Amino acid sequence: MTDIKDLRVVLDRFRAQQRRSDVAVNLVPSENRLSPLAQMPLSTDYYNRYFFNDALDPGFWQFRGGQDVADVETDLTIGHLSRLADAPYVNPRPISGLSAMMIAMAGLGGEPGGTVVSVEAASGGHYATAGMARRFGFDSATVPVLRGQVNEERFSEILRERQPDLVYLDLQNSRHELEVSRVAELVRAHSPRTLLHVDCSHTLGLVLGGALGNPLDAGADTMGGSTHKSFPGPHKGVLFTRSAELHQRLKDAQFTMLSSHHFAETLALGLAAAEFRHFGPAYAEQVLANARLFSKLLAADGFDVAADEDGHTTSTHQVWVTIGDAERTDRFSASLYDHGIRVNVQVDLPGLPGPVLRLGVNELTFIGGREPAVHALAREFSNARAGVRRDGGGSRRVREQCGPPFHFVEFS
Repeated sequence: MTDIKDLRVVLDRFRAQQRRSDVAVNLVPSENRLSPLAQMPLSTDYYNRYFFNDALDPGFWQFRGGQDVADVETDLTIGHLSRLADAPYVNPRPISGLSAMMIAMAGLGGEPGGTVVSVEAASGGHYATAGMARRFGFDSATVPVLRGQVNEERFSEILRERQPDLVYLDLQNSRHELEVSRVAELVRAHSPRTLLHVDCSHTLGLVLGGALGNPLDAGADTMGGSTHKSFPGPHKGVLFTRSAELHQRLKDAQFTMLSSHHFAETLALGLAAAEFRHFGPAYAEQVLANARLFSKLLAADGFDVAADEDGHTTSTHQVWVTIGDAERTDRFSASLYDHGIRVNVQVDLPGLPGPVLRLGVNELTFIGGREPAVHALAREFSNARAGVRRDGGGSRRVREQCGPPFHFVEFS
C-alpha cells in the first residue's frame, strides 16, 4: 500500500521530470506543445464537467457545470476552427484522431457490408484504419500510395468494381503532401456516389496554416484528424465539412459513440485556434523551411536521410533518417535523450526496412526554432554520432538559438 512518504517521492519525480521536459527539444512528429494560454483550461474545474447543450437552449441545461463558458466552445472554438479551415460546419467533439476516425467511418461509411477504401499501411496509412472498417462490418479495400500519389490504376479498379461508400485517405507516414485533387477526380469519374474523407492528423497545422493545400478545396467532402501534431493544440480530434447533410451525419454518429468530449480540452482547442489565426501562416511556412533545412544539413554531414531520386527529402514536417541496426539506433536515440533531445524510432516506414528515426520539426518551430536553432540541432546530431560533448546540454544549446515562440508571449 502506498503511504504519504511514497506519494511525496512520486511527486518529486513528477516535478523533476517536468523541469526536464520544460527545456527539452522534442522531435516526435506526432507531438507538440500547448501555449500557456491554451493550457489554462486544463487546470480549471471545467476539466471535470460535462457539456451537452451546444445549441445553448435555455431549457436544456441538464448539466450546468459548463454553462458559464459554454459560448467559448460554441463561438470561439468552432468559430476560429471554421475560419481556419474555410468550413462552415465543425465538430470539435472527437477526443482524439482515432476517435475522429471512428466517427467519420460510422457516419459516412453507409450500411454494414459496403466498402471503405483506405491507404495501405505499408504505404504510410494508419495501422488501425482497415481493421476498424472491418469491425464496423464494412469490407475493407486498401490502395497503395507512392510519394503522395495514389496508385491510379488500382484505385480506379476498386472504384469501378466495388463502388465504395467511403474513401478514407489516411496517409500518416509521409514525406510528401497527399495529392487529393486527383483522387477526387477519379472518384467523380468512376463512383460519383462515393464520399471522400481526408484524415490530415499529421499535417493539420500545415493545412490550417495554408502551407499545404486544403483538402476541401481539392474536392474532399470532409476532413479532420487529431489536433496535437503539426497543429499545436491539445489531445483532441476535429471534423470539418462544407455540407450541412454530412455534418448532421457526423453529429448523429458522434452522439451514439461519444459521451464526454473532454470539455476542458475543447476549450483549450478554442484558445489554440484563436492564437493560430494570428501566427498560423508564418508558423506553417517555418515548419516546412525548417524540415527542408534540417534534412539538408544532416545529409551534408553524412547522415542517411531518406530522399527521392531527384534529391527531394520532404514537403511535410517529417524527416526520416536511418542510423543503422536496432542496437546502433537505440544507442544513438539514448545519447540524444541524455542531451534532452527526444526522437521517434519507427520500424515500418514506407520503403525503409528496419529502425528509422521519424523526426518532426513542428514542436521545435512552435517554441521559436528558426534557421539558427536548426543549425544547432544538426550539430547536436553530429556530436551524438561522434560521442563528444557528453555534458547533457544539447537541448540548452539548441534552445539558446530559438527566437520568439509562435504564441502570445505575454501569457508566458
